[in-house]
Amino acid sequence: MKFRFLPAALCALVLAASACGDNIGGSLPGTLDIQIYGESFIEEGIPADVFADGWSLRFDSFLVSVGEVSATAAGADTPALEDDTYRIFDLAQSSSGAGFLVLSGRVPGGAYDDIAYRIAGSSSSVAGNAAAADVALMNESGYAIYVEGQATRGDERRTFAWGFTTATTYRHCRSVAAIDGNGASSVLTIHADHLFYDDLVSEEPSVRFDALASADGDDDSDITTDELSAVDITGFERYQVGSFDVTDLWTFVDHQTSTVGHIDGEGHCELAVRD
Repeated sequence: MKFRFLPAALCALVLAASACGDNIGGSLPGTLDIQIYGESFIEEGIPADVFADGWSLRFDSFLVSVGEVSATAAGADTPALEDDTYRIFDLAQSSSGAGFLVLSGRVPGGAYDDIAYRIAGSSSSVAGNAAAADVALMNESGYAIYVEGQATRGDERRTFAWGFTTATTYRHCRSVAAIDGNGASSVLTIHADHLFYDDLVSEEPSVRFDALASADGDDDSDITTDELSAVDITGFERYQVGSFDVTDLWTFVDHQTSTVGHIDGEGHCELAVRD
């Protein structure tokens, strides 16, 4: 590591693979893991005390197509770790709180406070932890997210299977991962409860399911995308949309898919672009 002490002008001439290029601000290189995790709401379900109307919900499947992942350290101009590959993860599978590995690599030292990733459909995604049949479903349908599960309240029960083609890029996500001769992780965190928010613009929306349950027009206990599309929300007290061009319940839920991405739990991304 003696090159760390060379004058800056001489150090700039050394190849990037040398120790001069392996640290930022004096921090030593290490291994950065990028994980993806749906938290307990996806792995275990959303309990009734989270819903304002008493429903509870569990996911049998929560498929996410994630790619174009990169990690850039503070003060750096280019990513130290990046991979454009799209991978399909089923976040409903148990990870015992660890999440699932997206990519890993040795990186220069520094605070990795600029993570980017994209949730979008792709015809060439590969398996993360998802089964081959699930990868085929996502690739053939162009889904970015696919959710399947059921909601219950007392004797009431509703099932659902919804695929979303929304594409969203999350940029400048402020991770807390820091490398200084150690290993660290940054976690792409997916918030499933956002799908059931009752407002597109409120800073404190409620989590509700009543309107979706009532959309079951044929009373077969299964809520389809066509049934949600048939519900006009323009006169609803809740389900406010601000200036967004959203008039039906399916488009409302679809729009919420562009808000599910976070970093390291509750961390936010400075820019989320819905394509």
